[in-house]
Amino acid sequence: MLSARIYDEIGNDVTNIINKFYDIKERIFWKKTPNSSLGDISFPLFSTAKKLGIDVNELGEKIKEKLIENKLIDKIEVRGGFLNIFIKRSVFTRKILGEILKEDQYGRSDYYKNERIIIEHTSSNPTSPLHIGNFRGSVIGDVLARLFRFLGARVNVRYYVNDLGKQIAPLVVGYFLLKDSGIQPNCKIDHWVGEIYAAMNTFLEIQQLKEDLLKYQILEEQGNFYELTIDEYSFLTENSNKLKALGAVGGRLIKNINKYYKVQNSLRAKIPELYDQLLKLLEKHNIDLRQQASNIVIHYQKGDDSKLKSKVREVTNLVLSGHVETLKTFSIFHDNFDWESEIAWSGEVEKVLKELEKGGWLRKDGKARLLMNNKIGEELSFKKKHGIKYEIPDTILVNSEGTALYPCRDIAYHLHKLEKFDANRCYNIIGKQQQLPQLAVRLALYALGKPEIADKITHIDYEYVTLVGRKMSGRELEYVTPDELFDLTKKEIKSILQDRGYSKEEKEKISIKVAASSIRYSIVKIDPQKKVVFDVKKAIDPNENTGPFLQYSYARAVNILKKGEERGIKINYDYSIIKKIQLNIEKEEEWSLIQSLEDLPTTLVNAAEQKRPDLVANFAFNLASLFHKFYDTCPVLTAENEDTKSLRLLLVIAFVKTLQTIFEVLGIEKLEKM
Repeated sequence: MLSARIYDEIGNDVTNIINKFYDIKERIFWKKTPNSSLGDISFPLFSTAKKLGIDVNELGEKIKEKLIENKLIDKIEVRGGFLNIFIKRSVFTRKILGEILKEDQYGRSDYYKNERIIIEHTSSNPTSPLHIGNFRGSVIGDVLARLFRFLGARVNVRYYVNDLGKQIAPLVVGYFLLKDSGIQPNCKIDHWVGEIYAAMNTFLEIQQLKEDLLKYQILEEQGNFYELTIDEYSFLTENSNKLKALGAVGGRLIKNINKYYKVQNSLRAKIPELYDQLLKLLEKHNIDLRQQASNIVIHYQKGDDSKLKSKVREVTNLVLSGHVETLKTFSIFHDNFDWESEIAWSGEVEKVLKELEKGGWLRKDGKARLLMNNKIGEELSFKKKHGIKYEIPDTILVNSEGTALYPCRDIAYHLHKLEKFDANRCYNIIGKQQQLPQLAVRLALYALGKPEIADKITHIDYEYVTLVGRKMSGRELEYVTPDELFDLTKKEIKSILQDRGYSKEEKEKISIKVAASSIRYSIVKIDPQKKVVFDVKKAIDPNENTGPFLQYSYARAVNILKKGEERGIKINYDYSIIKKIQLNIEKEEEWSLIQSLEDLPTTLVNAAEQKRPDLVANFAFNLASLFHKFYDTCPVLTAENEDTKSLRLLLVIAFVKTLQTIFEVLGIEKLEKM
């Protein structure tokens, strides 16, 4: 468990004094003061004085009279209804520095020692590379996993591979057309497959559009199945009145004509060679892409075609290998990969649907089946228990064609996911747009009589990330990948290092470590509920709240210790030294740094409890800022006397150890020179 804080010890004394002398049960909570002239911590007394019916300053003086005997306290002031406490700096410093120096890793604890936690993150569709939107979930999930492990939990990190979506089918057709023709990738495999997916998905949508136009007799000749020619687009534009006469259907067709014509032209410009290769192969083999895609979806979901299963897995494993390679660049790893298809093939989905229907929790709409979320929420007290006051819309589990959709498989998956690791908590790190599906999973588990499983699941949502000056559109290959972001950031860092006196190997090593850490930190420092706008130049600015600022702070502190050794100064890392020196903390910069160091263990626990990794990041920035103020005003190696020199060296060592903890939790690389 966490060591007791000195502040809490004083808080307990204040509470005990009030309860003993006034015969009430009242807990008074401390808070840090805005500046040292008001003390170090303060207790507001207004509420308690009002309950007791006495003057607030009278209450303060009574507490002061008894509390002044506390050996941790230097001075007490009653001011404006507050009890302001000045801590004995030497006692506080001896305790905190002693703890930091004694521990192998400052802040590590067994706070969650009895917890077995699943963290599911990333879980991107295996049709294209990761983009910086879902990559934010990767970083948040990884930091939370690191944080919980650091605090004693057993953590299992899982990746749910969504390999049953309709988008897989045209991709599989396109990939094997190219493979069978001997056409090889010309870039990183997941990027190449993503290009195939974008083109094939567009071809499929245009085929479906043209079939609709033929059905409504808008087009008489089809040209090719997969493209809108200039002549066709001009004809459709000129005859838009025919489409408008169809009402809502016509409006949808007009919208799709303009959209797909724009997308196809965008793709032809971006990937001309691959686009033409796929188009020619489709025409050469006279493929009915819509029919083939439909067959793949049906039979892969059933799992009744071993050759098809092998083909789909080949493609999805290639994309997944690209995801793993990208994540490895940023030191992000998974323990297990769970396949959506295996859930479907297990028969568990049918069991779930049968049980939900038997319980009266499904609403029929033709072949479609909808989960009645609000009914479950009200009748099984889910809404009351979880404070939900709005009407929860239904969720489609089976579509109008009678096909079970991914929310249904997600229910079956969660029935067993927690059992696989015997977990008592499960955090799903998934974007904000998945709020209703994630809520539906928990409601369905209540309906299935498994509230104990549902209540272990928490959806941690987040806003997406954008890059300054770039739009995001997967259809047009307009997305920013972590790979691209890494290359851009690395290039920018190399340009800064160009005139520095480092070897080529050193520049490469530094740029890799700084790039990965810059990107991670830029994402993790922002509250997950706020959007991130990534700016490469700002992300690597060592004078701002960035990863490089922390890395530079660490390098500066390590350099002080190295210089000391070079000058023959004995750097004593033994915590027992703290008992042998005089601790005269006179400069406010020393005291502020010491107080901030004490905050780390509590900050880690608060971040874990609130699932807010940004709390750790911003604590780190504040701590490093205080260290630089200390560095600028408190000479270390040239201190005025040996005790002061020893104290300040210990402060530098404590700062280094504290940053080492933070770097481990945030996944930031240590650098001893920058």
